Amino acid sequence: MRGFLLSLSATAWVACLPALLSPAQSTGPPLQSQILEGHRLYFEGRHRKAAELYSQALREDPRSVDAWLNGAVVHSELGEGARAVEWLRRAAALSAEDPEIRIALAEAEFRVGSREAALQDAEQVLRSHPKDPFALIVKGRLHLNAGQAQEAAEALEAAAASAPELTLAYYWLGKAREAAGDSAGALEAYRRAVLGDSYFTSARYQLGRSYLRLKRFYEAAKQSAQLLNADPRSSKFRALLSGISQRSIDRTKPGPEPREKPLNSTHREPLGPPFPPKGRVPVMRVGLGTNSLGKPLRRRDLAFYCTRDFTVLDPKSGRVLSSGRAKEAWRARQAPGKKARIELLDEDGRRRVLTRAGVIIRPEPDSGGAVVLKDVPADSGGALRGGGERPLRGELEVSLLGGRGGLRLVNIVDLESYTHGVLASEMPIDSPMEALKAQAVVARSHALYIKTVTRRHTKDGYDVCDGQHCQVYWGIRNETARSRQVVDATRGRVVAYQGRIAHVLYSSNCGGRTQSGRDLKGWGDVPYWKGVTDAAPSIRSPASPWELRLWLRRPPPAFCRPSLYVHPSHFRWTRVIAAEDLEERINRSMKIGRLLGVLTMQRSLSGHLNSVLLKGSKASPVVAKEIAIRGFLGDGSQRSALFTVETEADKKGRPRLFTFYGGGWGHGVGMCQCGAMGRALEGQSYHDILAAYYPGVELGNLRY
Repeated sequence: MRGFLLSLSATAWVACLPALLSPAQSTGPPLQSQILEGHRLYFEGRHRKAAELYSQALREDPRSVDAWLNGAVVHSELGEGARAVEWLRRAAALSAEDPEIRIALAEAEFRVGSREAALQDAEQVLRSHPKDPFALIVKGRLHLNAGQAQEAAEALEAAAASAPELTLAYYWLGKAREAAGDSAGALEAYRRAVLGDSYFTSARYQLGRSYLRLKRFYEAAKQSAQLLNADPRSSKFRALLSGISQRSIDRTKPGPEPREKPLNSTHREPLGPPFPPKGRVPVMRVGLGTNSLGKPLRRRDLAFYCTRDFTVLDPKSGRVLSSGRAKEAWRARQAPGKKARIELLDEDGRRRVLTRAGVIIRPEPDSGGAVVLKDVPADSGGALRGGGERPLRGELEVSLLGGRGGLRLVNIVDLESYTHGVLASEMPIDSPMEALKAQAVVARSHALYIKTVTRRHTKDGYDVCDGQHCQVYWGIRNETARSRQVVDATRGRVVAYQGRIAHVLYSSNCGGRTQSGRDLKGWGDVPYWKGVTDAAPSIRSPASPWELRLWLRRPPPAFCRPSLYVHPSHFRWTRVIAAEDLEERINRSMKIGRLLGVLTMQRSLSGHLNSVLLKGSKASPVVAKEIAIRGFLGDGSQRSALFTVETEADKKGRPRLFTFYGGGWGHGVGMCQCGAMGRALEGQSYHDILAAYYPGVELGNLRY
């Protein structure tokens, strides 16, 4: 089973369906209807009622493996570990040759503390499937808990070698090597886990601790910074480097590393002006340097220059206020004094403009010139984050923000140039050509929909923001010859529904099936926001608790599976989170007291969670918003709400550790970007791709 995350072929997957997804068939319609009703209730979040129906089915036919398996999953999620073990044992007795059932049994026995039984069942799987990574992880963890560090490391090394994409194996390998006194080996295991999934913050925390243990303070500081970026309020992350001096960090800073050209990189040659706008091309007002909600961040000053001669205009009257030469370094800032005004200083420091109305900086028309923002602070929001220079097409409007003052920056740019600035920011420019064309059409459509329909940023003074709240816009910085080819090939093309611009949402990776907008609280039932299977028609989505388990552990050959263009952790991922860390994170917003458990409840047909019950000693709230589910149940944020949770408890029955098995990245509604890449590789055109993800839409042309 080496490389378990590398998907099976469609033919092999279909051949495995009877064994993997439907271990037993019912003996008659009444029994089957009870089991199917149990599946439906499980997806509705009615776990107790689902368990009752599986029990009724077993009273009719005690040999129904299907009922035993699905009931076991439900009892496990309800926190009834001993009963889950009992049901899995009955299923294993009826289907002794099925390794998936035996692995599930070994894991369930491990969670309830039945060490000998768990080891026996794991060994039974390994006799016929010696490289199964999940059986090896169970074996390794059993040895680790018994204080047999070397034996644990051997089993976990085999698991990591069998499934290099399974970061869970590297995480526990790091723990085993630590227990064996191999600090350098532990560091390498944690490093592999983080390289495999940069969002695996528990592994990153252990990596930071390993660097500290080896007195590599500079690297420890880098890991700490990334942890605090994921969760700035975590007391554990803040304490990681407490007491370590800046001098120690500077002293251990390594020398410069030789730079290598990354694989599959696109050469960023100097580019001239894009295809000139003709006709009535819509104009976009793009707010620059925005926060996570798309709101403008306050700036006190701005250094800039233009690549061509430029004029400074009054935004209301169009009157010329001043002018400058190409490459002259100017500065805009809030003028000193009680009155809120903007002043522009030339490169000699002379005031050239003083106004309350704001200014527009316009390079010579039709020259292909750009406004370049200089010395942008690294902590700027939106596409300005990271600092440096930011060249922009079109014009730059600088105006005053209300209240405490400050400058608001807006890039005024035509829709095609805007699409150039979005394309490579939202999808790697080396992606297959037809996938990039689909992304360009979606980016153009999404921007127009926000501008003309939702008008979400009208009060902010612009049409769209430059961050993920709308879509990421980086201006000229992300333009390449390839992006030009894509945008020009789809010029003016938009997605329409019944003659109007469609609301085309998209996410990075759906995990194998997109979800319907009506499944998410507050999203609405848009006709073309329908859940679709992101695979060949022969591959069906999970329709039961047991199938969902297999869907996330032995993933299908979906279009969004790992490839040259899709990282494995975008498709399937695992997490380990200590109960105390999750408890701290939840209690910052909801005072639940001691965390007693996490019950996954309602799911869409794609498997994405739509509600979760957080059991606490003081309160047990239900979290029903997609972004909140991802935020609360991670020590940062989960990549998606498509996951299952397995709970390990202490001897008193209190949660000690949560293990998450997840899939996909993002909300999963609309176009799956990774799936678009896979479809393009299979020969689908961008028309085909858009029609697949937005059923019932048509491809329109703005004709400019």
